[in-house]
Amino acid sequence: MRPAMAPVPARYRGLWRRTLLQAGSLRDTASTVYWLQTENWHADIRIPAGRPCFEGVSSLAQCSPAQRRFLATQQGFHGLTEVDTTTGTDICRWHRLADFQPPALSPDAGVLRLDGDLLVETGLHEDYLEHWERLSGSNQDTRVLAQSGSGGALLLRAGDWAMRVFPRRAAWPGGLEAGTSLEAITAAGDAQAIALLDFEISLAKITDMDWTVHHSTLPWLEGRVMLPVTA
Repeated sequence: MRPAMAPVPARYRGLWRRTLLQAGSLRDTASTVYWLQTENWHADIRIPAGRPCFEGVSSLAQCSPAQRRFLATQQGFHGLTEVDTTTGTDICRWHRLADFQPPALSPDAGVLRLDGDLLVETGLHEDYLEHWERLSGSNQDTRVLAQSGSGGALLLRAGDWAMRVFPRRAAWPGGLEAGTSLEAITAAGDAQAIALLDFEISLAKITDMDWTVHHSTLPWLEGRVMLPVTA
């Protein structure tokens, strides 16, 4: 599928690491959050601070109830990015085509402002502030390496980094209301609930030797090699 929207300005392409989230009384500088932006496509991974140990675990079936509860608090998504630069401020809309969490109440949109090397994002529909810093060299060679349908698997590259997304195959339960948390849906802990956690978003560092996963929504993949895929 070829996106119909205009390319994202080059100043916003690359791999960005979030250094601050401020929303109401919440101030978060400890969560692991990365956003990879190409000309049109984006992918995002958000792992809260305080992740329990997953040593010895190699699958969802082996996770304890406490480990599964943590996995359900993660966030991440992929889709198309639209930046409106016609109003004097840059308004960015992230059109999510695959989402780790159930549909949100509000569209994902914010006002972007570059302040030197700092990217400042403020919410358009919600009251929040985020600070982002771009990883050095990641604005070079930003592209889609592999894609399966509009909401299927996706592999993006930004410089020496790659982000891979394998969305869940399980369907959301019927009658799901927007804004419901995955943690609430999976609280039952049965096989159907566990299947909803099977959603991989992995960030890998690319070297001449291999592609090594640094962060993943499936923790047992971290440290493993992500096989390169060429366009």
